[in-house]
This record gives sequence, structure tokens and C-alpha cells, in this order.
Amino acid sequence: MGAFERIPMDVRWKLAAREVSALPLAYRRAIRDGADDQLYNEVERAVWQELGREVGVIARAFGMPLGDAHEVAEAFAAATRVLFGPEYQYEIRDSAPDEADLTIRKCAMVERAKTEGENPLAACNVCHAFANAAIPDLNRNYAPKYRRSICAGDSACSVTVRPTSRK
Repeated sequence: MGAFERIPMDVRWKLAAREVSALPLAYRRAIRDGADDQLYNEVERAVWQELGREVGVIARAFGMPLGDAHEVAEAFAAATRVLFGPEYQYEIRDSAPDEADLTIRKCAMVERAKTEGENPLAACNVCHAFANAAIPDLNRNYAPKYRRSICAGDSACSVTVRPTSRK
């Protein structure tokens, strides 16, 4: 057994996801002081929009259905949990015709910010860029509508996946 195989698969996933969720904080600390706020936020959004599009790659690779709001919310949440690990905890319920409410009870990026003594609000720009790219990439007829955010001090995030015509 090689060194890599000595690390159990579930531990590999948890460690990798932990590092992905810490990335916004790491490059924020490394770059932020030398960059103008607006430029930094634009670059940060562009990076996380690209990662958001990977949600669609994951969902399609595993044949996740993407036909209605509930399916889009489920595929988004499941693929996001693959990327960010088991700390990303969510539930989904249908809230209106062709709308689904995604409630995130625990966010890996906010958990990283707290453990590293950073402001959890730093995760908002990243999260919104990620979700705003991911959800329409799963199905161009849907977009997220944000209602509450853990990073802004709420007890949970509340995101409604709804048709773009009701944005």
C-alpha cells in the first residue's frame, strides 16, 4: 500500500474540501492588501464563477436530473457538498409552483472564516458568485434569490431557486 492509499478515502475528501473552503481566506490575505477593493472583488468573483460552473460538470457526469427547481436545487447542493465537504449541510423543500427553497444550515467557508479568526462576511462575495454561475449553468431557466445568509449573521442561508422570469 502506497502512502496515498494509507489515507482513507473519506478522510481525503474531508481534507481536500476543507482546503477548498479555506481558499477564499488564503488568497484574500495574500492579495487583498495590495489590490484596490473593486478590482479585487471582480477578480474574486470571476474565479468563483468558474468554480461554480464545475457544479454543472459534476451534476451532468452523474446524470442528475435538472428539469425543475427542486432538481436544480438538489443537484446544486449535492455537487456543492462534493466540493466543500460534509460541513456543507442543507435541506430542500418546494415552496411554490416551480420554486424550491434551499436552506443551508452549515457553510464550510463560514466555518473556515470562524476558525481562522476572519470575518465570515468575506464568504458572501465568493458564495454569490459561485451560486449565481452554478444554478443557471445547471438549467438556464433558473436563478437563485437570496433571502438570508449565514455569513451576514443569520442562523442559516435561505436561497430560493426560481424561474429566471421571476428574478
